[in-house]
Amino acid sequence: MKKIKTFLVILLCFIIPGCSNNNIEYYGNKKHKVDLKSFFSGNIEGWGAIFDYSGRQIRSFKVVIKGSWNNNEGQLKERFEFDDGEKTDRTWEIVFQDNQMFKAKAHDIAGEAKGRQNGSAVNINYTLQVPYKNSTINLRMDDWMYLIENDLILNRTTMKKFGFKVGEIVLFMKKKK
Repeated sequence: MKKIKTFLVILLCFIIPGCSNNNIEYYGNKKHKVDLKSFFSGNIEGWGAIFDYSGRQIRSFKVVIKGSWNNNEGQLKERFEFDDGEKTDRTWEIVFQDNQMFKAKAHDIAGEAKGRQNGSAVNINYTLQVPYKNSTINLRMDDWMYLIENDLILNRTTMKKFGFKVGEIVLFMKKKK
């Protein structure tokens, strides 16, 4: 009977998203306080890796970011260089509604990204259009950034298709002085 109850609890955690979802409220009282406008103002360098659904690293990359702001509107120009030689550019257009909530757009984002910063963390959700063969596939991105030190952010993104995890991105970003 105990095994059945344990199985049901585990099963419910997979069925009910609230069991395993990270919550932005948790980070409100952390020591470090992230401010995207401050961190992403100027030049940032980053190093990361992409992992498949099983946790195997499939690619690594370097990214250079140039950020600029005019009050609550910002632009982040990203240049990715992958270990296989591919180079990709993305420009984010970001608008803050208040001190926490923001929306963003980029050429390879379907619709609008919605984000929130609170305490030491930032959470952004969006649909990324990824080139695949002669078309694109849409992946749901659950993007989390954590301020580790004033000039260092750890970024962890879960990628999903049809509600199933298909990959993960881990990235460290350092503000250049």
